[in-house]
Amino acid sequence: MAEQKIRIEIKNEKIFTQNLNLKESFFGQFENKKLLLNAVEAFYLANLRNARIFEDGKEIDLLQFLKKFYSKKFWVKYSVFRDWRDRGLFLNFLERVELKRWYESPVKKYPAQRFELKEKVKLLFLEEEALAVSFEPKAKLLFEKYWIGQWGVYKQLGRGKGLVLDPIETLYLAKKGFEFENDENFEEILEKVKEKIPHAEAMLEVYEDWREKGFVLKTGFKFGTHFRIYFPGASPVKKGKEWKHSKHVIHVFPKDVAMPMSEWARAIRVAHSVRKTFLMAIPGMQPSDYLKEKSEIDFIAWHRDAKTNEVKKPDSNPSFLILCLNEDEKLSGKALASCLDRADEIGLRLLIAINDRESSVTYYLANRIDLPGSKNKYYEIEWFTP
Repeated sequence: MAEQKIRIEIKNEKIFTQNLNLKESFFGQFENKKLLLNAVEAFYLANLRNARIFEDGKEIDLLQFLKKFYSKKFWVKYSVFRDWRDRGLFLNFLERVELKRWYESPVKKYPAQRFELKEKVKLLFLEEEALAVSFEPKAKLLFEKYWIGQWGVYKQLGRGKGLVLDPIETLYLAKKGFEFENDENFEEILEKVKEKIPHAEAMLEVYEDWREKGFVLKTGFKFGTHFRIYFPGASPVKKGKEWKHSKHVIHVFPKDVAMPMSEWARAIRVAHSVRKTFLMAIPGMQPSDYLKEKSEIDFIAWHRDAKTNEVKKPDSNPSFLILCLNEDEKLSGKALASCLDRADEIGLRLLIAINDRESSVTYYLANRIDLPGSKNKYYEIEWFTP
């Protein structure tokens, strides 16, 4: 491809080129013996491949072009397009591709086992801190047998004679019908906890979902997330010289809450820095919640063949869908769930591409989790290098 000979024309608001050799590099869409270009493609070719742009026979510069064709998310889409193409990989715009179900949606299967809570004690709710405590001797069974609450001092189990329950554990036991010294019921305690933790209901839904399948959930504060997770059978009692360590953390992303992507990425980074798998929970999604955000996915992309490591081309089955976002952009749980659902529908995994303020792109790959019997959406989120 002779870069200095690429000529791009603008006519009737359409962008095209007669340089049909670009088709061999999978640029544009062939139509009426021309290649129609997306504005992002044209900008890439002009900015990095020395293409020249003409409108009505008069050459225009990049600034003039950008002012004419700039639209929502232009720069983040350009950054991702540039990054992907510069790596020798291919991607295309969704409107150019006939979407179908290419694969069965890949899933990570998580184990589950029956959970039955038999012991009950009376609790004292400490309203100011939204905690509950019990000093009944049998309360120790809640800790040792079910790992609910903290008996004594953390990692110093012989010190102290009482059980302390965090706010979400307190709500869980209240919902289970545990009695309280001042006769508070679940609804009363929920309202008090929500004053401290606005999204307590969503957190409780996730906590209950995993707890009822035999998992242990404890605070994930040290790791920048809502919970750390232990698989069924885990015990709080020290065995040998080592304490039991969690390998997974889970962050609750309420469907109606918009989270800055910088905060989202920070939580993933902290989890990965301590070698924990980061799980994303989007609880409470209903069929009517899946909005037009399904169409907000920006690209379909081809990566490398898993067996040969050869670059896949757009005449083969694609590898990913890509959602492009800026570092400071906010994304709601509902919007993310909608995009993830779209990826599930056609059997591709979703890559979330975040463009930072220096136009460097970081990718996160979402893998759907199959938690038996759950109605909620859960995904493993991992760093990905194209």
